[in-house]
Amino acid sequence: MDNSRTYAPGQLGRLFAAVTASAAFMSAIPIATAANPVPLAQMAGQWKGSGWASRATGAARESVRCRLKAKYSAKTRKLSLSGKCASTNGTFTLLGHIADYSNSNKLTGRWVNPRGIGSMNIAGSRKGNRLTFLFDAKDKQTNRKTAYRTIWDLRNNGFSLNTGLSAGPSNALGQIDFKR
Repeated sequence: MDNSRTYAPGQLGRLFAAVTASAAFMSAIPIATAANPVPLAQMAGQWKGSGWASRATGAARESVRCRLKAKYSAKTRKLSLSGKCASTNGTFTLLGHIADYSNSNKLTGRWVNPRGIGSMNIAGSRKGNRLTFLFDAKDKQTNRKTAYRTIWDLRNNGFSLNTGLSAGPSNALGQIDFKR
């Protein structure tokens, strides 16, 4: 896999729309433990995030800001998300959901970015206060799939999102810190 991927204008926003959407589901109230699965019901609410993103690993950083709203359904055990993020390349809409499984550290979800990379399934797991999600995204112009990894480090007052390519020694593509 080529880790030196570059992005055309606007692609950065499309990439981070999918990544940031998944992050909005992960607050830390309360902190997750092995005996206490991620409490999706308590993750509902409004979130603000800010940080940086780059077009490729090692490239210049751009400022990113997000506003997200999460709603929980006890019937389906799903947390749904909608929101908007902005970078110097413009704004983008976020839509998606995440589901948990009782007595398990596994999470699954689906993210949708209408203007960007489209729809994708994600799979995740929890180890302590760290949630790791993996997903593949297909570039609409080149039709090439790229594997990504997003890691959330949970805190009592929010969470930090780190995103990068899932392979390679220097794979960082961004970091966004969220709080209520």
